[in-house]
Amino acid sequence: MVEPAANMPAVTMRTRRYTAGRALRAMRDGTLYLGRNYEIHRSDDDGATWVFVTRMPSAGIRRWAGWSRLASRLLRHEVRAMNVTPGGTVVASNREWVYYAAPGEPLMRRAKVDAGSQPLAPPMTMTVGPDGRVLWGEYDSTTRHGKPVRLFASEDGGSSYEIARVFEGGSILHLHNIVWDTGRGHYWVLAGDHDDEPGIGVLSADLKSFDWLVKGRQLYRAVEVFDGGDRLIYIMDSEKERNYLVHLDKSSGKAETSAEFEGSCIYACRFGKWLTFTTTVEPSKVNSARQASLYVSRDGATWSQVLRAEKDGWHPVYFQYGSIILPRGESDRDTIFFSGQAVREWDGRAATATLEARGA
Repeated sequence: MVEPAANMPAVTMRTRRYTAGRALRAMRDGTLYLGRNYEIHRSDDDGATWVFVTRMPSAGIRRWAGWSRLASRLLRHEVRAMNVTPGGTVVASNREWVYYAAPGEPLMRRAKVDAGSQPLAPPMTMTVGPDGRVLWGEYDSTTRHGKPVRLFASEDGGSSYEIARVFEGGSILHLHNIVWDTGRGHYWVLAGDHDDEPGIGVLSADLKSFDWLVKGRQLYRAVEVFDGGDRLIYIMDSEKERNYLVHLDKSSGKAETSAEFEGSCIYACRFGKWLTFTTTVEPSKVNSARQASLYVSRDGATWSQVLRAEKDGWHPVYFQYGSIILPRGESDRDTIFFSGQAVREWDGRAATATLEARGA
């Protein structure tokens, strides 16, 4: 296992600015998006200032949940996924539905989703392709639910969605992410979670063809991947097996593992020259760590831990796993952006920071 304390002096993180909220998305131009309960805020100056963008509608008890951090955690009263289309429309999801807001609209509207008779399972992540198409896959964490899992696509900026592909019931548990590969001109589809369900597949740009590159092992269970040219680089997201750094050949599917980490990885993001990922406190027989960690690298091979945060005392199932959250997407700026969830000192807080490598 990687011993982060030994690596820590090589890279120093200097936190610059703090604010309340949850890291949501980083855009290539450096724009950052933050969630505060159901509100979405934006910063164009590395977190120095934040401006309100839009918010999701809330009803019933959720109107009051925002007054209590614990109530918000218990009810998952937060933006789960969000993205921005080339036209400036904000698309987002929570645990109930999928929403959109045109530029300047303060209140998001429910998207029309053609889901048929099967109840919708809102997504964990949302992808905007190079043509502006919005894609996402269903995320239902109920073990062995056996239902078909649908991949949805929008051709109108997120106001309506239709089924683009259906995965047979029992073949996968849910979809973690859909990642565009610029060099190869197709999408990577990342699926979880157990037994034969995990896999990484290739979806064509026109969404008409799909094939699994690898499938059926925890080794192929990933939520985020870095593009390493001829390979995908990721850290496993598993509570069943030890989590390793994986280099997966894009053509052959050959997987090479190296460093072992103390927890599962749900969040990863590139900030300029820095690759970053975090581990989550997801207690199991193989994941015994009580701390969530933030790791950074410039080459995808050697990683240094720059932050460690201990899980707080609240029950992880009811009041969330301990995580250091990174935004989805990627930024061409070196400024790091992250937030804390269910960890001491950082719960409900976000920050921007800079990294300094000794000898650089």
